[in-house]
Amino acid sequence: NCTADDGAEWADKSDGCHRVKLPDEFVKALSESKNFRGIMYDEFEHMITNRNPTIQIATKLKKIIPVFPLLKEKNALKQGELLKEQLTEYADSFKKNGAPAMLGEHVYPVFFHKFAESGITPNYKSLKENISNVAFAVAAGAAMQYDLPLYNCIDNWFMMTNPGHSAEEMYYNLLFAYLAGVDCAYVESVMVMTDGDDRLTEHGERFRRFCEEYKDKNRGYSIKDYRPEIGIIRYDDGFWGQWYPVLFKKCLFGNPKIKPDFRSYELFRVFNILTHGETCKNGISWGRFSPWLIKNHRHFSFVSLNSTAVFDHNADRKVLDSLKLCFLCGIHIPDNTLREVRDCVRENGMTAVTTKRFAPADIILQASGKISEVKDGKGKWIVIKSYRTGKLKDYVKNFIGRKGEMRLTFADREITMKINKDRDSFSVCE
Repeated sequence: NCTADDGAEWADKSDGCHRVKLPDEFVKALSESKNFRGIMYDEFEHMITNRNPTIQIATKLKKIIPVFPLLKEKNALKQGELLKEQLTEYADSFKKNGAPAMLGEHVYPVFFHKFAESGITPNYKSLKENISNVAFAVAAGAAMQYDLPLYNCIDNWFMMTNPGHSAEEMYYNLLFAYLAGVDCAYVESVMVMTDGDDRLTEHGERFRRFCEEYKDKNRGYSIKDYRPEIGIIRYDDGFWGQWYPVLFKKCLFGNPKIKPDFRSYELFRVFNILTHGETCKNGISWGRFSPWLIKNHRHFSFVSLNSTAVFDHNADRKVLDSLKLCFLCGIHIPDNTLREVRDCVRENGMTAVTTKRFAPADIILQASGKISEVKDGKGKWIVIKSYRTGKLKDYVKNFIGRKGEMRLTFADREITMKINKDRDSFSVCE
C-alpha cells in the first residue's frame, strides 16, 4: 500500500503489477534543483527478476506480483524484448518531466545491459552480496556499449546485517571505484558513519580519510577510456544463479514459465575460469545458497581477474576492438554480432571461444573432439563441446593474468592491484 495521506497513489497497480509511480509534479519540482542527478530505483532488477519479494514476504507469500506484465508464452527472447519496451517507457516517464537520468541499483549483477539498452544508467552494488570487481566487469560493459556513465553504490549491508562489512573493506571499494574509472560512487547506509551523535565511527573516519585523500586529484580518465582485453558476450537474461524454491524462483526475466537451461549457466563457468576458480560455477552472488557459499562463508570483495568486460547481444566493433580473448555464450547472439566477432578474429588476431552453436559453419567443419583450435586470419577459434569441457583453462591461460591480481587496461594506462590475503583490500603495483 503506497497511498499517501493526501490520497496520492505512489505505486502503479493499474495492470495488476506493482512498481513505484512518482507524480509528475514531484519530478518536475526535483528538476528545478541544479543538484538533481536523476531518479534511482533501489533494487529495481531484484524486484523484476524475483517478482517483488518484499511484497511476498509482507503478505506471507499470499501475493506474488510482478513489476511489469509478463508473457504467457515460454519465449525468452520475446520476454526480453517486451521488458526493454516496458523499461524504456518507464524511464521516459521520468525524463519527460525533467529528470536528467534514471538509474537502477542492482543487488545482483544482472540486467545492466537490458536497463542500459532502455536508457537506464548502470549502477552496480559492491560490498552487499557481490564480488566487487566481477560486478564492475558486468556493469562496465553495459556503460561502454550504450555510452552511459557508470555509477557504483558501495553498500554496507550484508544480508540483514548493517554494517556487514568492515570500514577497511568499504575504503578499498571506494578506492577500487576510483581506480576503475567509475564516474560516480556513493556509500549506502550513512547510519554506520556516526555513533548516533556527531562523533564519527570507524566507518565514518575511513570515509572522511578517502574524501580528503582524493577530493583534489584529477584522475584523468573515466569508464569511457576502459579498453578491456577479455570480453564475454551473452544475452542479458537476468539469471544470477537463483534457485530458492520459495522467493527466488529459477526463472528468466521474473517469468516462472521461462526456465533457465545450461546456456544461462555458461557465464558463471566463464567467470570461474577467468577468476582462477575463485567464483562459483553456478552463480555470481552470495545471495545464492550453495556448497560454494558454505565453503566461502565469509564475504570477500575481490577476486583474481584480468581486464574483463561483459557485453550483450548487440556488441559491435566499437567495444570489441580492444579484446584479445572473447567468450560467446548464453541464450542468443544474432548473426550481425557474430560477424563483428569474426572480423575481430580475422583482422585483429582475437581468440574467440565458443560452442558450435555460435561458431561459423566453415570453422565447425574443421573442429573435432571436445575442444579444438582453428586458425582464422590473424586469430583463431577455440571450439568446445560445452563450457564444462575440461582443459579449457589450459587453452586460455596466457590471457587470464596472474592469480591474486586484478588488472585494468585503459586507453593510456594500465593498473594492476595485488589482492591481500583478506581479499577485502589490495595494494597498487607500481
